[in-house]
Amino acid sequence: LNMSLELGKKCLLQKDFKDAEKIFLDLSKNNNTFEINYNLGVVNFELRNIKQSLQFFEKCKKIDPKSLNTYLKIAYLEQSTGDIEKSLSTYLKVLDINIRDIRAYYGIFTLKPNFLKTSHFEIIKQINDNPNANILEKFLSEFLLSKKEKKERNIEKELAFLNNSHSLCFDFKKNYNLQSQKYYSKIILEHYNQSNFIENNEKDHLFNDIIPIFIIGLPRSGSTLVEAIITSSENNIPSFGESAFINMGVINQLSSKILLNDEKQEIFNFKVNEFKNFVNKKYSQFSLIEKDVNYFVDKSLENFFNIDFILSIFPKAKFLHCHRSLKDSIVGIYQSLLPDLSWTHSVDNIINYIDNYKKVMKYFKKKYPNIIHDVSLENLTQNKEKISKEIFNFCGLKWDANVLEFYKRDNLDIRTTSNIQIRNKITSYNTNKYSQYYNLFKDYQNRYPWLK
Repeated sequence: LNMSLELGKKCLLQKDFKDAEKIFLDLSKNNNTFEINYNLGVVNFELRNIKQSLQFFEKCKKIDPKSLNTYLKIAYLEQSTGDIEKSLSTYLKVLDINIRDIRAYYGIFTLKPNFLKTSHFEIIKQINDNPNANILEKFLSEFLLSKKEKKERNIEKELAFLNNSHSLCFDFKKNYNLQSQKYYSKIILEHYNQSNFIENNEKDHLFNDIIPIFIIGLPRSGSTLVEAIITSSENNIPSFGESAFINMGVINQLSSKILLNDEKQEIFNFKVNEFKNFVNKKYSQFSLIEKDVNYFVDKSLENFFNIDFILSIFPKAKFLHCHRSLKDSIVGIYQSLLPDLSWTHSVDNIINYIDNYKKVMKYFKKKYPNIIHDVSLENLTQNKEKISKEIFNFCGLKWDANVLEFYKRDNLDIRTTSNIQIRNKITSYNTNKYSQYYNLFKDYQNRYPWLK
């Protein structure tokens, strides 16, 4: 039982959701335990089978009515599907069971920032001040306290809390983050344009008739908005959200270089068929992909590094490059909490990552001018009809006015920090929103001329 459970969890971690589901379902035939039902809830959520996911979590509630993890999963599920009031109620249920669960306060903040009152922040501060607080409690409480200071316009205090939160968040998964930093600051930079594609059966292209639309760029640059607009068309285009499948397939072949301290740059032999099989297995787990679907969306933003790799298996791929003022991008990213992105936890790393992003995008836009389309967040919010028509024209899709009413959809499944924002009408870009934070960059302007 334990070996099978661990194997199922490993499959879940590797995003082999169907394999994980089979293992847990087999186990559930003879063992109706909390852990098996909980993992089946997680698997179905990842596979976007929301009703089934909820059913498994409801079973968990019956087995253990006071399991905080179950309520937190249900609250996030409700939040992802836009049931804000229900999600808020579930987070409050967590606080009924344990008033000091910092994860619930963070969840409530992501739903309704103004819901947290002075009394809530007093408890958050107590959690933060507790010498026995674990690292998760510390970085989430520091983050929430930064938001309190931001609301009160205490920029210095806000940034102090934010800096602490990011440092602790990095340390929370330190080994993973260090390897990830090495990958993004060195390994992929040596190979995004230096790979030799081998073992490529060109007659056997993956999803040969499909035109995948990859939304690329930096976080907080309007990518979720673009995804919502495209998937609201009458074409019924499915989206895999931030799947990371492509990146996982590339890292799968480059992983030895991440672990080795080999400084020598060399042309890398990239095995296309191996990559194709890896990616095919990941995408084909979902009922989203059907034989008559001509398009799908993948919003894994880091895929700007992977354009050549993608084209080796998706020759008809198109790329929507979402961007905004780079200074605003830096502040927006730093003021968010993106635990899975190692480079977002210091201003220094964010600026360095953006500098590399600029170089890579310049290279690919010159190499493939006809398959990369720039989408400015400023322009999209100020002229939504014109810009959305240009997006649809580039993708070869039929535009209609309903795409701009995406916020009315009841099947909008959004799992990013823009979750709540995206459920409202498009509002014009606020060019002064982050200007008071531009002092953060003054020490970098000589090294990075684009910051001047």
